[in-house]
Amino acid sequence: MKNEQLVWQIRKKIERLTQRSVDLVIDESESANFRVDLAGEIPQVILGSDIFEYAGFARMCVEYVVESIRQQRLIAELEFHVLLARN
Repeated sequence: MKNEQLVWQIRKKIERLTQRSVDLVIDESESANFRVDLAGEIPQVILGSDIFEYAGFARMCVEYVVESIRQQRLIAELEFHVLLARN
């Protein structure tokens, strides 16, 4: 799968699960980076380029982003571990 197609699929999945538009940015400089900026009207999602090499990393990022957007706050690390354990 080409990188552009994967980015499109990830963005569409996040938008479908949150029912919100997102601005998805790929961070080439910090490949293991993932974060969400909820300050604007449209959440900005920043994912590291490791999503292209590690499917598990991409899935984990999507789970974190979706839960953060749904709750309108950044999810704490321990809370995220509990969320992953349930899924």
